[in-house]
Amino acid sequence: MSKLEVTVTAANFKRIDLKAYGVVTKEAWVKLTLGEQEKSTTRVACPTLDPIFEQTFVFEGVDPENQKLTATFFLGDHQIGQPTDYILNSLAKGKLTYKGLPVIGGKVDLMLRALDFGKEEEKKEEEEGGDFFDYLS
Repeated sequence: MSKLEVTVTAANFKRIDLKAYGVVTKEAWVKLTLGEQEKSTTRVACPTLDPIFEQTFVFEGVDPENQKLTATFFLGDHQIGQPTDYILNSLAKGKLTYKGLPVIGGKVDLMLRALDFGKEEEKKEEEEGGDFFDYLS
């Protein structure tokens, strides 16, 4: 079964009018959904509207050809902006890939890594004669 690692790193959404959304509690969190699986970050107090999450989740049983990861941002109990879908079949195996979740007034930073699926990265061919450090020895 394929596995996907998702790290929610940080957010910055200083250009939002909290009163317009009825936000009283400045606690940010992100909900991640993949098929039937749902995971959420811990609610992080963010008096300056730039929370740091640094939380990593692993989704198992991923079907990258037919499933999308959906990320939704919340302040308190209020959803801010629309959920965003991320396709998975373009991820490179084992490589961290940055994805930004746009939210009103800013963005949330996500890092995705296909643990055991995805495109294999092409290895660069070494130039003839070795590399620079070979010449020093």
